[in-house]
Amino acid sequence: MYVFIAIIFIAELVLAKDIICWIYRADKKVKALDKTVADNAPILLSAIKKFRQCICVTQDYIEKGIQFLEKKKIEFWQRIINLVLIYLILLIMKVKFKKAATYCQYAVFLKECWDSIPVVGSL
Repeated sequence: MYVFIAIIFIAELVLAKDIICWIYRADKKVKALDKTVADNAPILLSAIKKFRQCICVTQDYIEKGIQFLEKKKIEFWQRIINLVLIYLILLIMKVKFKKAATYCQYAVFLKECWDSIPVVGSL
């Protein structure tokens, strides 16, 4: 009976030794991984800061693009309204004043030519 208890006790000691060795090896690996993380932490932090800056710059460009498109939309509608008004005035004048209508057509042609010239700095 004592031999059976001694064998079980020795088996438990061998098993405990294996578990302790496994824990010791795992602890070494965790310490090595922790060291690499600690060594790379400044690099990771600077990369995260650069990524945040990149996102902010991209957001600024998107907002500026949206503002540019809104401005161009307003300009487009203003031009459409101007053309409609001018052609209505021409239509009214053409009925009443043939000679004045010709001069107004020349004025519209000059205005359209002037509007088609690109403005420096608006690109």
